[in-house]
Amino acid sequence: MNQESLELAVAPSELEALIDERGLLDKPRPTVDREKLQQHLREVLRHLHVDLDDENLADTPRRWSESLVAMTSGYDFTDVKKLTTLFRKACSPADPNCKNLVVIGGTYKTLCAHHILPFFGRFIVGYIPEEWIIGASKIPRIVEVHMRRLQSQEHLAHDVTDTIDKILEPRGIAVWMGGVHMCMVMRGVEQESSFMETNVLRGEFLNDERSRNEFMSIVNRRGTRD
Repeated sequence: MNQESLELAVAPSELEALIDERGLLDKPRPTVDREKLQQHLREVLRHLHVDLDDENLADTPRRWSESLVAMTSGYDFTDVKKLTTLFRKACSPADPNCKNLVVIGGTYKTLCAHHILPFFGRFIVGYIPEEWIIGASKIPRIVEVHMRRLQSQEHLAHDVTDTIDKILEPRGIAVWMGGVHMCMVMRGVEQESSFMETNVLRGEFLNDERSRNEFMSIVNRRGTRD
């Protein structure tokens, strides 16, 4: 979506609501032609010899369409400059005497860009403040914006890091993600125990062993916890 289309699809008030309303990413997307999408998905199912006369499948194209629309709503928020300006409003100046490591974790779920199958897991974000600090709930919202796209785990981790780095301008930032990929469980190697980890380290976490070890010790304690 180009810049003009983004501005038409997402009003400034909606961008601001993104900070406080998780449901915004689930709301109707007027730029998506749902009827045409359903038609194409119906054809996909027919090519797979799926019996759409079955009462359990008759409404599947619509349900599939609505699911895809919701799970790709992050494409309506791809302007990093706007996201930076938006989330900066939720920031406070950092105390120059307080350079403690801030760590926030949570869960994510998204779709693999290669097979459009889910992968999901846990994330941990750590940063050492320089200019700004941000409310703890805003980090998961930033992750949610990025996870609602087709992507790889590597790109997801880097995109989240890039956005938070631009918003906070910290002395250092670290992002860890661990996930289970259905493209490795349901197809291909078909390994139910498969697991993937991704680390992105920048600034002080990359250059200072003590900071890096402190973050990774938290990952080791919390990251793979059930």
